[in-house]
Amino acid sequence: MRNQELTSATATLKAKATAGIPRIGNVALSDKTLYLSVAIKGQGGTVDIIDVNTKREVGITNLDGNKLNSGRDYVIDGVRVLVDSASKADIKTGVWVPANGTNLDPAFLNAEFRLKQEGYVLIDMPISDLSGEGDLHNLFRSISTSPLLRSNLEFEMEIEYPKGVPVDNVTAHNVRFEFRATQAKL
Repeated sequence: MRNQELTSATATLKAKATAGIPRIGNVALSDKTLYLSVAIKGQGGTVDIIDVNTKREVGITNLDGNKLNSGRDYVIDGVRVLVDSASKADIKTGVWVPANGTNLDPAFLNAEFRLKQEGYVLIDMPISDLSGEGDLHNLFRSISTSPLLRSNLEFEMEIEYPKGVPVDNVTAHNVRFEFRATQAKL
């Protein structure tokens, strides 16, 4: 059955007066995917993968720094990890495919990913739980807690590798984190 799609269509039609944008009160809702491509060659220990110097660049990330724009909060409902099958040194030309145990460096596969904000850990999962096989559109690991990434507040993303086990330092290793979310815009 398509009950969820029918409910969504009904909400959109009710929002016709606001150009068809679903709203909750004065908050406009839209589907978004936040993404961040990362070169992990040689990494080990605990590595921050986003900071104030992160710049929005199409194809690499749609995040600008480690704060969201004012008035734009995100409720995350899924996360996935993709890998660059071409293993090129230039991350901009990555050929992103589903990550699985056979195409990920063992150190990365056994690492843990964390998303934090304001002293709270919003997501804390092993990389192996965020990667999978199959259809590229169905690889998102559902996040049942629906963490809220709030605007105007710094957030952190980090990878913690197994102690003493770095990613191979010879070959280029590029990965891409994608966060399926609903954007709430004031």
